Amino acid sequence: MGDYTKLSIEQANEILELYELGPVVELIPLSLGISNSNYKITAATQNYLLKVSNDKNCEELKEEMRVLNYINKVGFKASLVPYQTTKSESVYQKGEMFGVLFDFLDGIPPGPSDVACFEIGQGLAALHTLTHIEGFQELRHHENVGFGAQQVRDYARSLKAPKDYSESFGFIFPHGLQGFADYPWEVGIVHGDLYSDNTLFKNEKLQTILDFEQGGRGEYILDLGISLSGTCIEKGRISIPLIKSYLSGYESIRPLPREEKRHLSDAIFLGLFSISLWRIKRFKEKDLNPLMTDSYKDLLLRAEAFSETLKIEGPL
Repeated sequence: MGDYTKLSIEQANEILELYELGPVVELIPLSLGISNSNYKITAATQNYLLKVSNDKNCEELKEEMRVLNYINKVGFKASLVPYQTTKSESVYQKGEMFGVLFDFLDGIPPGPSDVACFEIGQGLAALHTLTHIEGFQELRHHENVGFGAQQVRDYARSLKAPKDYSESFGFIFPHGLQGFADYPWEVGIVHGDLYSDNTLFKNEKLQTILDFEQGGRGEYILDLGISLSGTCIEKGRISIPLIKSYLSGYESIRPLPREEKRHLSDAIFLGLFSISLWRIKRFKEKDLNPLMTDSYKDLLLRAEAFSETLKIEGPL
């Protein structure tokens, strides 16, 4: 999935010239990413991760890099920092291609475990406790690139929604998210898609959080729900023991306010519907990858299975 744009070594050399780096010794396509073509580039003395954007436009990518540069400026070290071109730009443009260049970091996404969930919980809490400085209000809102409670509810009730999406929403949220959508949740920097496969681990320690494609200003409660719904997974189902390990890590840095604790299950369900809607928009409506057209259904099934788990094991 990560090689939509077929890049030649000659083209890679032209891009690295914009940074006064290179020459390219080796170019390896990576099978990672949905919205980008990703390459590992070996130059004379260093390895780089080169991304060519396939889904978003250039301004959207620049907004994402503003988020990364901001969180690095305020001390969040668990993310990649884009290289600047010789023109001090975070996004390169070469002909019709544009993208970003990062250091290539070793590490692998973790399998499901209490240790991994604890570490990712701590990582997200560290993001959620960053100090807000000048420039915070200028960052994009998560709902410009993702979907919050009001957007999910409106879509589920619209004629555009697939029937199974609307029916599943009605089953999970018979109250229609009343109260949740209008509550003044705490807002700060969010990732928007912190599944375990958006992390790199080494020796069971979180090294890097990847892909802030849905990052920006947003509600912590939704960001937490999204991450729990895609990280605390065992055999395809959301695991309550893994949720507890995740929250143990998270609350070691940011104790949950009472209302966030009370609405945690709804946040997890909403996280599944939010990412499901993201997949509908990318793969069903835009046809970015025909193999992913029905991938949104997986998250609806996960939501219904989690609902059954809560009926058996009791509330969180």
